[in-house]
Amino acid sequence: MKIDKQKSFRYVLAILTFIIIVFWAQPMGQNSRSNLLNAQYDQIIQNYELTKETEQSDLKPILLKIVNNRLKCYSDTSEYSLRLSNCRKKYQYELLRAARENLKSSPSLGEFMLCTQNCPLAYSFCNGEELTENESQNCQEIEVLCVERCLDAFWRGNGFSNTYD
Repeated sequence: MKIDKQKSFRYVLAILTFIIIVFWAQPMGQNSRSNLLNAQYDQIIQNYELTKETEQSDLKPILLKIVNNRLKCYSDTSEYSLRLSNCRKKYQYELLRAARENLKSSPSLGEFMLCTQNCPLAYSFCNGEELTENESQNCQEIEVLCVERCLDAFWRGNGFSNTYD
């Protein structure tokens, strides 16, 4: 059995080239993943700032009650996974029910639900700012404004628009 040295050399060269490409591309993939996370974080911050400019509607008392229910559930539940599985699901169900009962336009339901998942973050961002005790109620109103923004973007008369971007 004869071994062709030229074919063996090409085979080894191809394997080395493949290994170099894999190792060269790996850090690029990690970097792009962190860039994606930074872009998502930047978008959340931008949406938080835009939320502050959203106008209240007549749903404010209903939405404030839903936010208060979420906060009470969070205070009663110390385990994070239970907060997500119980409190957050109940929160989103109550938001959906309130919107269905009070709005008659055609929603983009999936996008609305995805949008409202980030509204508790608006409350957390607000709490992260330096506030007086009187302004703590303001954070609940910021979360309500976030829900209002989601309703504006994906429910109220323009259910299939991309006004949230």
